[in-house]
Amino acid sequence: MSFQRTKNYLHSHFMIKFLDKINVLNLFYRFAPYRRTVIALFHLMLFVVAYVFSYFLRFEGSIPEDYYQIMIVTLPLVVIIQGFFFAYHDLYQGLWRYVGFADVQNIIRATLLSMITLLAINLGFSKYLGNIPRSVYVINCLLVLSFTCGSRFLVRHFRQTSFMSSSEIREAKKIILIGPLAAAEPLLREMFTHGKDYFPVALVDPSLEHRGNRIFDVPIKGGIQSISETAKRFEAHEVILAWPDAPQDRLNEIIELCKRCQLRVRIVPPLSEMLGGRYRLADVRDIELEDLLPRPPIYIDQENIQAFIKDKMVLVTGAGGSIGSELCRLIARYNPAALIMVERAENSLYTNEVILRRHFPEVTFHPLVASINDGPGMELLFQQFQPQIVFHAAAYKHVPLMERCPIEAAYNNILGTRNLVKAAIAVKVDHFMMISTDKAVNPTSVMGVTKHIAEKYVQSLNGNSTTKFIITRFGNVLGSAGSVIPLFKEQLSNGGPLTVTHPEIERFFMTIPEAVQLVLQAAYMGQGGDIFVLNMGRSVKIRELAEKLIILAGKDPEKDISIVYTGIRPGEKLFEELFNEGEQNQSTSHSLINRAISNSSSLENWEAHLDEIQDLVRKRDVPSLLTKFKEIVPNYCLIT
Repeated sequence: MSFQRTKNYLHSHFMIKFLDKINVLNLFYRFAPYRRTVIALFHLMLFVVAYVFSYFLRFEGSIPEDYYQIMIVTLPLVVIIQGFFFAYHDLYQGLWRYVGFADVQNIIRATLLSMITLLAINLGFSKYLGNIPRSVYVINCLLVLSFTCGSRFLVRHFRQTSFMSSSEIREAKKIILIGPLAAAEPLLREMFTHGKDYFPVALVDPSLEHRGNRIFDVPIKGGIQSISETAKRFEAHEVILAWPDAPQDRLNEIIELCKRCQLRVRIVPPLSEMLGGRYRLADVRDIELEDLLPRPPIYIDQENIQAFIKDKMVLVTGAGGSIGSELCRLIARYNPAALIMVERAENSLYTNEVILRRHFPEVTFHPLVASINDGPGMELLFQQFQPQIVFHAAAYKHVPLMERCPIEAAYNNILGTRNLVKAAIAVKVDHFMMISTDKAVNPTSVMGVTKHIAEKYVQSLNGNSTTKFIITRFGNVLGSAGSVIPLFKEQLSNGGPLTVTHPEIERFFMTIPEAVQLVLQAAYMGQGGDIFVLNMGRSVKIRELAEKLIILAGKDPEKDISIVYTGIRPGEKLFEELFNEGEQNQSTSHSLINRAISNSSSLENWEAHLDEIQDLVRKRDVPSLLTKFKEIVPNYCLIT
């Protein structure tokens, strides 16, 4: 056993047994109600000792009679002055176990001010007090600083090293922290003050800058390649990744290294998600698939979005769905005058309403069970509530299912959108935001072509009324109802296999909050007639998602859980696209939002197309409806 490990062992076992035996902490807690008085008296005692010892050091242990008299006369004055300035700086109230640099600064201020005040008084009243030697001021300053700071850090040291009993140390999980020193330090500090379930044994710094040093007596190892050796040496149980902005390739490398060592990996969330920009031990969570996907960090213009939403009547369709419910949560943060939630699935609407009322009691909500397919009903609803901003998130989105139900897809995605548009124009809505999908680009599915037609229709409306019509287009949403991730997780919980349609199939992914934040940003930016395309990073192979999910579950994709390929489904593409043929990609003021530029047909043409689609839907004439889709969108691949 190395010297350092021997030292740690002796410290954690024998020292803690001793502290347990004398019950120091229990003794302290008995005096807790009188804590401030005890601390004040303790400081006064330190001031007395420091002042007397200053003379003792100045005169090398033999204080002359004249100076002894000066010391006795000025001692009460010194104690009163120092006691006053320490009280003025609230130094009798701090919790010593959390002492830090700010406390030291206050102690230095209080000490220097007390010495300056004493010097001024001594100069003015030297006839009565005598002349205090100048060196005594300096020595006393140093002693007061040493005694007051030292006592605090001594308490903090014992709190950090004896807050766990020997049995608790044996039961605690041995943790390796991975991350830059600055990011890991707050987490280490909290582990030593509150984290009785965790015992940090090492910090792995991705850089080599601090390798070989120690922090809180925890050794710092350099470079993530040292994870395996560190885990074996310290017999670690778990890794906490205190590296919120870790590059994607490094994160994947760490996951792979930890998998080989059979270490559970947990992570702190990005600082942007944390209240006040700091994370705590309670924020540490398991790594999710979302953490491993290559997506750019999201930022939005909070101040302008607040001004855009605040005190406005806002209506959201599909308010019980994945995107709609998150839209409602985010909009509620910006204090709308009221939020009208339109949804026909009553259970989803009820669940969302309960959550929103709990978290935003000051916001007025109007949850309404209604269908966008009811044109007259939508017009009456809009007339009643007079919304100023509309987010249209209601849609049928499941590709294989809509291949079998083209009538319903057209009825909801196309004709339902027209119902909303007419209702919005009638009450002069300011902004109408339609949520679209990358499947509307060069569509090969019924769902995609219906969203494409809805996009073109909405775009053609711009300039024909005071309402600004805006469209946002993005890809798959992680974790949404019916998406691939929940399916994979269910299959994984059943022991596999995980089903993928094709080994090369790729999709763009965003999380629900990421997509909704950018939708709000696009709504604020839109001037009318815009089709905004959200930047979702690079597309990801579904096969890779399945493999990463298996690895996160602590399994081997090749041995423990198999992946089965079932074949491309009707209407499915191997690769999704973001821009139609003939559309130009134009950048905007926001780096994560682009604009698709294209020529739109006249509103009269689109109204005629939609009238014919409405007639075919009423007749339930599927072959003619599919032919009509092909006529409107020539590059649509008609499924026969």
